[in-house]
Amino acid sequence: MMTEDEAIEKLLTPDTMNSINRLMEVVKKLDKMGFLDVISGILDDEETLKMIMGILTSDEVLMLFTKKDSLLSMLSIISEKKNVNALSNLLEMLGTLQNKGMLDPVMGILNDDEALGTLMGLLSNDFTMNFLMNYKTILNALGTLDLSVAPHYVNFIKAIENAIKTETVTPVGGMMGTLHAMKDEDTQRGLGIVFSILKSLGKTCFSDFNCNAGNKK
Repeated sequence: MMTEDEAIEKLLTPDTMNSINRLMEVVKKLDKMGFLDVISGILDDEETLKMIMGILTSDEVLMLFTKKDSLLSMLSIISEKKNVNALSNLLEMLGTLQNKGMLDPVMGILNDDEALGTLMGLLSNDFTMNFLMNYKTILNALGTLDLSVAPHYVNFIKAIENAIKTETVTPVGGMMGTLHAMKDEDTQRGLGIVFSILKSLGKTCFSDFNCNAGNKK
């Protein structure tokens, strides 16, 4: 066993003294920054000390230690400059959404099993899947629409709605019935629109879709 003199002599070696001096410098800096007062206060407060020891020995913290390699790998990825900037932008965006109240409806949906189930049903049904598979074709087709005449599209739909909901639809039989119906001015205007649409449809069939509706002369 090492004697007391031998232990003191070992402590007084240049390397050991250098390490002790560096340690003392660190302690002085911690003291100036007030950390030692905090540590001393924690050590004097049994409740706080018990709480800290409980946290350090909890299952969650111990589990983190068992996954330290994965955590270090994740921290290494996060610490990259590009990822730090990305996370900063993401947090800023989330903060803005929170301030605008836009996250509350999202959280409400996520916490409502029925609403979440409805949303998942909308996202996973055949129509949505079909739309996603053909979205480029659909968007390209919609892009050809002249939205400046959108009121006409709405009027067309409203006319169909009104005819179905409010008009008494009576069958028109034979040539005489057709001639009788054509005496009505509204019907005449409607037929004019229908024939105009049919003419335009015929042109579109040849020029855009190359459909085989007949040979254009």
